[in-house]
Amino acid sequence: MNLVNAQEIINTFNLLNESKVNYILLRNIDDKIPYNQPLLSDIDILVPKKNFNVISNLLIKASFYENKNHCINDIYLYGADKHRQFIKNNVLLDFQFQLMVRSLDAGQWIPLDQKIQKSAWENKRFEKINEEFGFWTLSYNDEFLTLVVRSIFDKREFQEGYIKRIEELKEKIYLNDVIKKMELVFFKFTPYLLEMIDKKDYKNIIKNYIQFKGY
Repeated sequence: MNLVNAQEIINTFNLLNESKVNYILLRNIDDKIPYNQPLLSDIDILVPKKNFNVISNLLIKASFYENKNHCINDIYLYGADKHRQFIKNNVLLDFQFQLMVRSLDAGQWIPLDQKIQKSAWENKRFEKINEEFGFWTLSYNDEFLTLVVRSIFDKREFQEGYIKRIEELKEKIYLNDVIKKMELVFFKFTPYLLEMIDKKDYKNIIKNYIQFKGY
């Protein structure tokens, strides 16, 4: 497998950290970032829309360029903002301004509840991988929620890497907080969803969710 040069990724996050811009790396499945990131794979980052000019100018000065055609045909609903992608030496930074999911019908982008958006920023944490690399990311609770949401709505399957990380996070989350947030997305299906996750019954989650009628 061809990989992105790890030092390029390290330099990029060092730039963001040293510039003290507000950002959140949304996921790092299988710890691929920075040393095992496949070519042509996006690095998904959440940023505040109001500060994005500062970030884009910072990246352009660092020789990134914007891919204007990224997600050009995607449909964004309910105030969701279009993704913005910046590229340098095979480092693909995919910026989004809200936590979003794809609808299960036509795949339009829809933002998650504002309480979840607020929590992402209020509870973000710094993950230090080693002396040369670290990044801001979601809290364990919010990461757990977003990985489940992404598996159901965006991936439409629970992939091995996602399952592995969800299982790791199960030991770190505050369940009551997670339940409250999951109810904002899954409503009365939430206890059934958590029960299936507890039983590792990932293969039936999406089917049962689509068929659920107990609202």
